[in-house]
Amino acid sequence: MKGKEKNLKKQNFISVIVLIMLSTLLILTTLYLTLNFRNKGIKDLVFQIKGGVEGTSPEMMWGIILANVLPFLGIMLVLLIPILIIWKKTGFRTKESRRIKAIYPIGVFIISCVAFYTFLDGPDYLKAVFQDSNMIGENYVRPENVKLTFPEKKRNLIIIYAESIENSIMNKNIGGGWDYSIMPELEKLALENTVFSNTEDLGGFYQTEGTSWSIAGITASMSGIPIKGFLNNQYKSTNFLNGAYSLGDILRKEGYNNEVIMGSKSEFGGKRQFFKNHGNYDIFDLYHAIANGYMTYEDKVWWGYEDSKLFAWSKEEVTKLANREEPFHFVIETVNTHFTDGYLEPGAEEKFSTQYENVHALSSKQIYDFVEWAKGQDFYDNTTIVILGDHLGMQDKFYTENMMKGYDRTVFNTIINPAIPASNNTNRISTTFDMYPTILASMGVKIEGDRLGLGTNLYSNKKTLAEKFGYRNFNEELKKNSEFYNKEILGEDAEDAITIKK
Repeated sequence: MKGKEKNLKKQNFISVIVLIMLSTLLILTTLYLTLNFRNKGIKDLVFQIKGGVEGTSPEMMWGIILANVLPFLGIMLVLLIPILIIWKKTGFRTKESRRIKAIYPIGVFIISCVAFYTFLDGPDYLKAVFQDSNMIGENYVRPENVKLTFPEKKRNLIIIYAESIENSIMNKNIGGGWDYSIMPELEKLALENTVFSNTEDLGGFYQTEGTSWSIAGITASMSGIPIKGFLNNQYKSTNFLNGAYSLGDILRKEGYNNEVIMGSKSEFGGKRQFFKNHGNYDIFDLYHAIANGYMTYEDKVWWGYEDSKLFAWSKEEVTKLANREEPFHFVIETVNTHFTDGYLEPGAEEKFSTQYENVHALSSKQIYDFVEWAKGQDFYDNTTIVILGDHLGMQDKFYTENMMKGYDRTVFNTIINPAIPASNNTNRISTTFDMYPTILASMGVKIEGDRLGLGTNLYSNKKTLAEKFGYRNFNEELKKNSEFYNKEILGEDAEDAITIKK
């Protein structure tokens, strides 16, 4: 009997430790994501656990792990203190102490589960699985069915996707949320060119559900549709959004040469799949740079190669494209300003107190210098340059600790050398989707009905869906399951998505 009692006590002890460890993990995950990241919830975790770290830099992953070792041990110790006190006083010999030992860890686990569900948007996860919405089905305009009239001389297009660049880091004197200028060059470009703003001053567009990470923001601004059912770079199908019809599809059909350059592996997040499936872009990524002698694998830094090389090689690639007879569409995706704290290139000026500010400052100069270079080239007069943040910054703590309280964060946008002037570009409630038809319009393309996908041409006077339905309501509907989206946009890929069918 003594042996059985000893084994039972051992099993009880292990059960208590396991419950406390699980509670600690839930509490730490809730705290870490809530304090550090914007719009990160249970849906994101589900996909991340399924393997969404492929392509992520080892330094970043180890940094996150090491940063949480001590907090994990600290939280676990705090949760164990009541158990240790009771054990020291009673040795769990009394019925009351044994009852507390049994109830306490279960209670802690339940409370941690409730906190996890509440603070990490558990309701949004349920919406994505169990609630249906007709928002997309009733308002999606198929781009392939819309009459598009290009100018007689087709304009070239350069899009610069500036990683995580938002308007909060601009000077508050011109509409930003910072007390001083971190990115004066981007501020200058915005003030001197066309910006679609949510205010009278410098502002931007809102991101929505399914547009808050790099490939999702790129997809939304080029296809007018979110990525639903796949989060945190999990969507990597060769049929990437097969039912969508994007900017690349349109321009390829019109005879454009399409190319994209990025400083990371193009497979990360399904970028290769998107650009190949929608416009058959030539892809200049880390692998291309190594395979073609631009660099060696030993030269790799952080995600791949730094933005100084990105822009230097972009100039070479654009020059090649400009020397061809056909018009070109060139996409540049920066990476230095990715969280956490960005990548500060060796020799970069460090005039600000935080690394992330200094990284943003360098990025501003690099983008500006490229634009200035482009202005001096023969192709510039017939070229539109669009600078877009791909999404809001994910390092929430950086923004909340430094920007003005209550500042309404929006994504940065600037259109340089457009074919037409903008007359209705302030106090607009727009989203990433609206950039799709707006970019085409900036090239002088006439769009019948001024709608593509879920986007509205902001050069027109037509209301955006966010203006028509209200941004909050529009975004809430996008969180729900959409049978239209599953069937018409995802097609066969819907079987692998989070839907009610799963």
